[in-house]
Amino acid sequence: SKKNNTRWSTTHSYEESPEINSFQKLKTILNAVDDIQDIDSLTFLTPFLDIIRSDETSGPITCLALNAVNKFLSYGLIDTLDESAASTIDKVANAVTHTRFVGTNPNDDEVVLMRILQVLRSLLLSPIGSQMTNDTVCEILQSCFRICFETRLSELLRKTSEHVLIDMVQLLFVRLPQFKDDTTSVSSTKRVKDLSTKDITTNNQRRSQQLSGNEQQINEVTSAINETTLIY
Repeated sequence: SKKNNTRWSTTHSYEESPEINSFQKLKTILNAVDDIQDIDSLTFLTPFLDIIRSDETSGPITCLALNAVNKFLSYGLIDTLDESAASTIDKVANAVTHTRFVGTNPNDDEVVLMRILQVLRSLLLSPIGSQMTNDTVCEILQSCFRICFETRLSELLRKTSEHVLIDMVQLLFVRLPQFKDDTTSVSSTKRVKDLSTKDITTNNQRRSQQLSGNEQQINEVTSAINETTLIY
């Protein structure tokens, strides 16, 4: 597909393009390992993110790159336990929310926008999405809102964006009791923590704690709630 773009019309330009070279290097790396988990996730994501951010690639090529990233997310190839997972997922989100491509016709362009919505949904709803910063989550929501309220786009695409937004907002409210301050961040950015259900205190347990007269614990919970900020 890359060759069909005017930028890749000659063999010379095709062979020397930075994007193609990055894919060739990735192929060499993958051939040298037995398990993809042995390499950093950003290593195999970067060539695709470069395509997504490039303003010299056509819509179909951008769609292929977006589809690949969506599969990486769906298959769980980004290790949530990796120390660089939070940084990686933010870089992926930044690339997708700033997708650039050479427009051809309205129908083909909307296919790219549809694919962007799918990837943004996967980003937030996947387990790794819980490690995104509030700023990144806000940027994802804004991207969906822009598509939803763009009157020049088709009704189908706008409705799809609306449903994606509904899914995202529902998830954010589900995660509301799980928000914690990230004290390790230099900028004191808040991150959504992906806690297991056993760590979530139920309403009945809260009432029981209040009745027990443990004022110190109640004060700590109240203080934590007051200090927690959700951006959406």
